[in-house]
Amino acid sequence: MTLALALSVGGCDKGDGGTTNPGGGDGAADGGGSKDSGGALYTYKADGFTLTGTMQVKLELSSAEGQGATEIEARSLIEAAPEGGKLKVHGQILELTKYLGTGSMDPEFMKKQAEEAGQPVPDMEGDLRKAESWSIISLKGEADDDATKALAENQGEDDGNDFGLFGLPDLPSVDLKEGEKIELPTKDDERQLPFGAIPVQVDETWTLRGIDANGVAELDVTIEGSGATELSGGGGSAMVSTLEESAFTIFFDTKTQLPVSFTGYSASETTVDAQGQSFSFALNTEITASYVEGGSAPAEAAPAEAAPAEAAPAEAAPAEDAAAPAG
Repeated sequence: MTLALALSVGGCDKGDGGTTNPGGGDGAADGGGSKDSGGALYTYKADGFTLTGTMQVKLELSSAEGQGATEIEARSLIEAAPEGGKLKVHGQILELTKYLGTGSMDPEFMKKQAEEAGQPVPDMEGDLRKAESWSIISLKGEADDDATKALAENQGEDDGNDFGLFGLPDLPSVDLKEGEKIELPTKDDERQLPFGAIPVQVDETWTLRGIDANGVAELDVTIEGSGATELSGGGGSAMVSTLEESAFTIFFDTKTQLPVSFTGYSASETTVDAQGQSFSFALNTEITASYVEGGSAPAEAAPAEAAPAEAAPAEAAPAEDAAAPAG
């Protein structure tokens, strides 16, 4: 129960303060511009783009079921197309190069827990290999939840948690000065849980570290949030509270209007008090992502029966072939 809850919380919010999408606020700092006009240097290409992302995600979970961890490495195809002044983003896995689960996130442990509870056995690795997502974001990278839910591709069953493997960093909506921290006004938001929503207040700070000769900006963003509420249902009620913090460094090419990379961490802890009982779950995530422009279709695995070709004797190869670069 708590494992499913924690994973759903970790993947439900890809916007501000969430675990997979750094930065992006609605407000404007004093003297920093407005959401509409501020930070004009940091905007995604309005006519769309295609990226190949290389992602590394480390996730640690602490819950009533014990400690667990997951390490994921993957290459993803990220395609963005114009959509009513915003971008429609499609992501899919090109190659899952690593999946390792330990403790309460070990596949065998999760299988045993599911069987004992009479629930479907999860296949997180298999689900990740065929994962896809569709979303609507602003030119600042901010998720439009209502428009995303309304997409035809998102009707039907939820495909599960993609662990941020299709994530694009949010961009600052305010003007920045090199070396100066810009604090945005506190923002009211909410975090969706399977049993209700928690209102939270989020504080966000941006810093421009510099812009190099090629126009690549180095940006730091830190986010802190907290909130609590009483949720009712099933003849009872529970007090639910949450704390979260994250910090990311983003490299963004202001000339191509495309991300270069981002790296950082996010941590959250949610506590539920109900009928004299209390349980909590904490989720810590580290993400490293890099991007190159362009992409290709997912590579098909070679047939198992195909044996590797034998290398030709070195003396039999023409000299010009031996000197040619690898294709």
